[in-house]
Amino acid sequence: MQREGIVIKVVENNIEITTVRPSACGESCETCSAKCAESKPMTQIFPNTIGAEVGDRVILEVNNKNYLRYILLIYAVPLVFFVVGVFLSNIVLKEDRQIFSFLIGLVSMAASYVVIKKVDDRYTGIHKSIINLKRY
Repeated sequence: MQREGIVIKVVENNIEITTVRPSACGESCETCSAKCAESKPMTQIFPNTIGAEVGDRVILEVNNKNYLRYILLIYAVPLVFFVVGVFLSNIVLKEDRQIFSFLIGLVSMAASYVVIKKVDDRYTGIHKSIINLKRY
């Protein structure tokens, strides 16, 4: 996946790039009132590994494999923690206490965010390998 951007600011060893976020459906439908086709500008900061200057056009290239791993970590882990928390609490409580099981599932899902934060802090190098900058 590639996206084009423009360097708007250079600060020390970092550059600030503005890109246009693509719409949800990918097309501009005049008959649709859902407003999903509206594209909005987005600003991001990256290390200046390519020696870009203000006004340069750059290409942001996303490594799909690492991106999908990161998305899986963020979305699948809380879901697994929630489901396991509900099922295990249902087995342990041995009664019809679905509300308690649901609450325990929510607590276990909240605990998953602590696990995700620790994994994210441990593997900070993955951020560098998700998005690569190239000159236009």
